[in-house]
Amino acid sequence: MSIKLFKYICKLYGQKSAILLYPESEKEMEMSTIMFKWRCAFSREGIATTNLRFSHLHESLYYDKQIVRPFYIVMISNYNAIKKFSLATSIFDMSSAIWLVIFLYKEHNTDYCHSPPGNIFHLKFNSEMFVLCSTENTLREWYSINTNRTEINDVATWSLEKGITKIVSNSLYERRHNLHGLIMRAVVVKDSLFVNVKKNGELDGIYGEIFKELSVKLNFSFDIVSEVNEHGRWNPITKTWSGAIAELYYGRADISLSEFSMTNARLNAVDFTLPILNSKDCLFFKNPKIFAIKWSSYFLTFNYSVWIAMFGVLILTSILLIFLKRKNGTNRKIRHSLSDNFLEIWGIFCQQGIAESSDRFSLRIAYFSVFFLITVISAAYSAALISFLTTISHVLPFDSLESFVQDGTYQLAVFRGTAYYDKFANSQDLLAKKLMKLMLEENKLPSTPLEGFASICKNRKLAIYTFDEVIKSIDPKIPCNVVRVETGHINNIAIILSKHNPFTGVINFQLQKFFENGMVNRLKDSPFDKKSNDMVKHQPVPLIGKSVFFLAKRTRRWYIIVHELNPQDFIRKRPKI
Repeated sequence: MSIKLFKYICKLYGQKSAILLYPESEKEMEMSTIMFKWRCAFSREGIATTNLRFSHLHESLYYDKQIVRPFYIVMISNYNAIKKFSLATSIFDMSSAIWLVIFLYKEHNTDYCHSPPGNIFHLKFNSEMFVLCSTENTLREWYSINTNRTEINDVATWSLEKGITKIVSNSLYERRHNLHGLIMRAVVVKDSLFVNVKKNGELDGIYGEIFKELSVKLNFSFDIVSEVNEHGRWNPITKTWSGAIAELYYGRADISLSEFSMTNARLNAVDFTLPILNSKDCLFFKNPKIFAIKWSSYFLTFNYSVWIAMFGVLILTSILLIFLKRKNGTNRKIRHSLSDNFLEIWGIFCQQGIAESSDRFSLRIAYFSVFFLITVISAAYSAALISFLTTISHVLPFDSLESFVQDGTYQLAVFRGTAYYDKFANSQDLLAKKLMKLMLEENKLPSTPLEGFASICKNRKLAIYTFDEVIKSIDPKIPCNVVRVETGHINNIAIILSKHNPFTGVINFQLQKFFENGMVNRLKDSPFDKKSNDMVKHQPVPLIGKSVFFLAKRTRRWYIIVHELNPQDFIRKRPKI
């Protein structure tokens, strides 16, 4: 066997070291000599090696801690070696390393290299094992979708002259995109916001559509084995998980058909896919209807330039009238005339008349111009002032979690059995402890989003902590107007699978494709388009109904005519316009 083949594989995976595994043999001296020669050959190629027997495979965990992904080269010399290697791999995570298995023999009755019985080396779907049979030049990969069968694919050929020639894609999950009808055990959270299981078993909602696309692309299906009432939280007293996470953590299910927030505690219990939604955490509470009228509104009706122009007109007009009156023959001093003119113009500004009127046409034109200007300005000011005074300015009792705690008059609620309760209950943060003092008792927490928002409509001194995508789903059903305060926290929402699930990688690979082709963004937008506030809170006007409005042109004027008739009469007796 050429050392160049091993060098090519090491180069392909960026490996700088390898662990040689060999069986215990009666010819111990001969096997030790072979291992010594191989290690010398690897050393000349710049590859560090060590050698271990099959029975000491667990000892390689010491080397695994120093290597990101170890590379094992396994020598299979006879049937007894197959049995011993199978026994060693039964307690080893075969997806944690890269394997090259070399069969140095071929049995006459059973060809284990080309047709292995069952899953003799305890492989998983994400295991990377390359197999070389005797003196052949075809490199095959072995993996397993289920525990009773080994999948075999040709991946490359090799020769001393050309090295490794790829047959299939270099990407692992580009090659392994077919799960051959695998059935995953699924758990469903009742009243989930983003996935709905219909009576016929069909999935609906954002996550439901994503699950359906995944099952079609990867050729697998779901078997719903249980339905639970909550997502699941960690109980530090009993040291147990609840809800859907418990079903996965204790091995009763493989995947959950619901949305889950990522937390450190959950990451230790289950596997998360790529985040499908990124949403802001907010405090939602009933619109407090506390309004404030700003006294500055009386001055904000006009901007500074308009106010300056008005006072400029007042002063310039007063000065102009001095010259006009002096031509009229007045003998009053300039300073007295200026004060008199200023008071006259100011009286016009205040909608007052003037005491005397001159016969001079120039003075009449000046006074009339000022009256007209002030009339226009007064109308504009009245309209702007009414707009400012009728504009509602909400005064919120708090604008952050810190001010929420300082206010102290509100109670806090989260959805029962979610990560939000653990976020405050199991935290050592001082703010979290203060928030827990305002939290409702656990048995009084709402279990569904609709129940939660209905409770804050009934109790105006109750706020609910959740992510803002929730309200988009149920906004038409909320019986009152609610406002939100952003907390500055971001919630990553994803799909969960059982811990160390071998299919997490391929699902993430396919989800990444969904993100790249825009399918996920399209699904995130589509469910909410039909649930806008305007469509619910403002009833549509039917084209045909009990009252039909017409426009009729009579004597050069347009009139609105209300015509009472039935739909059939509308068709037969439609008035002519």
